[in-house]
Amino acid sequence: MSGANASPTRSASAIARSLNAGRSHQYMLRNFVLAGFVVSAIVLGLILINLPARASTITWERDYGKAVERARNEKKLIIADMFTDWCELCKKMDAETFAEPRLIQKMAGKYVWLKLNTETQEDGIRLQKEFAILTYPTILVLDSQGEEVDRVDRFLAAAPFTEKVESFVSSPDSLLSLRRKVQEQPNSVSAQYALAEKLLSQNNYAKAGPAFARVVELDPENREGKTDSSQYNVALCLASQEKFVEAILELDALETRFPVGNTVAVAKVLRAQIYRCCNKLDEAQALLREYVDKYPTQGHIQEVENLLATMEAQSGSR
Repeated sequence: MSGANASPTRSASAIARSLNAGRSHQYMLRNFVLAGFVVSAIVLGLILINLPARASTITWERDYGKAVERARNEKKLIIADMFTDWCELCKKMDAETFAEPRLIQKMAGKYVWLKLNTETQEDGIRLQKEFAILTYPTILVLDSQGEEVDRVDRFLAAAPFTEKVESFVSSPDSLLSLRRKVQEQPNSVSAQYALAEKLLSQNNYAKAGPAFARVVELDPENREGKTDSSQYNVALCLASQEKFVEAILELDALETRFPVGNTVAVAKVLRAQIYRCCNKLDEAQALLREYVDKYPTQGHIQEVENLLATMEAQSGSR
């Protein structure tokens, strides 16, 4: 009887112990999970603390030397905004392009940013002359040696500006690529001519002139058909720098070496413009009349006729 009564008592006690053990296990499990959440939160917080903050604006250097030093140390290109106080489109670039959040997120930390006034800052004045900056806005992309990679010479909104700048490194037409090609193929007439044309398109007459002269040196017999136009462009670059005597000598050499062809015809117009700048109006008009009579179907005939009419009117009013 006692054995029969003992069994239910032991079962109830065992159930109670089991329930207590279950509750204890649940409590421990809950504390473990909570502790896990706390640890995860702490770890996540540490990760977020260590993440670099995204730039909200572009940080501009105002010192050229410091920008170049940073570019060397950080192995970055320089984006140099060359501006003037009176340039309204420069101000628009600041307000719209350089303030655009997506541009900042993508480009702010990727480049060294430099801003120079080309009329009031010494470095700005020097770079304006060195890189022949004639229009604004102009944004130069420079390497860590201060050499031009290429440039943006007009207002661009954020998206096309980003695309344009980031294409320079790989574009075969960028100044950087053309210069590299000349370094790799120093005796290539076509490579040298492409570089010279690029410099001329940027109105950098001081650098374009010697580049065209190198073409003349590489191909004196004009085998590749670029020597006559190169010699003309040497004269053009000299005249554009107001080196009129040297320009006339180049035109004399051009007419001697290549007495026929379209280039020598255009050379007469350049010679006339030089004479006009030197106040030799009679000689200039005589050359323009010769051009009109000799080359009536040339592509520049209308421009020449208009120039001649202007000069004749000026002569008549004297």
